[in-house]
Amino acid sequence: MAFDFITEFKKLCAQLQKEDVLVYLAQAKAMVDKDQELQEMIGKFNLAKYNLNAEMMNPEADDEKLNKLDLELNTLYEEIMANETMVAYNDAAADVDHLTKHIQAIITTTVNGGDPMTVELPEGGCTGSCSSCSGCH
Repeated sequence: MAFDFITEFKKLCAQLQKEDVLVYLAQAKAMVDKDQELQEMIGKFNLAKYNLNAEMMNPEADDEKLNKLDLELNTLYEEIMANETMVAYNDAAADVDHLTKHIQAIITTTVNGGDPMTVELPEGGCTGSCSSCSGCH
């Protein structure tokens, strides 16, 4: 029987889901969902965003009203991003993003014929564009 790389890769990805960074992200998502105050702020933000977009589409839009709506939207955004639960979620998501970029760098190096065992994530992170990279292999 031939080696079935895709099946083995799927098994490896199932193991990846047990890594701390992914477990923490799942926990952080659950906390975001349970944080009623945060959910209310997100709802207000979405409504403010809708109202701003609707006013921007209005051919008779009032600059003062647009500025007020924009200020409201930005204030709500800052409150959401300062929320302790959202900060924890964003930190967890950044860790997963870092891991994902490292995995992508390994795959890219491998596909390009490089040694996957030598891949380290560059300090600045992988942009996904090899033309702007000093090299990951």
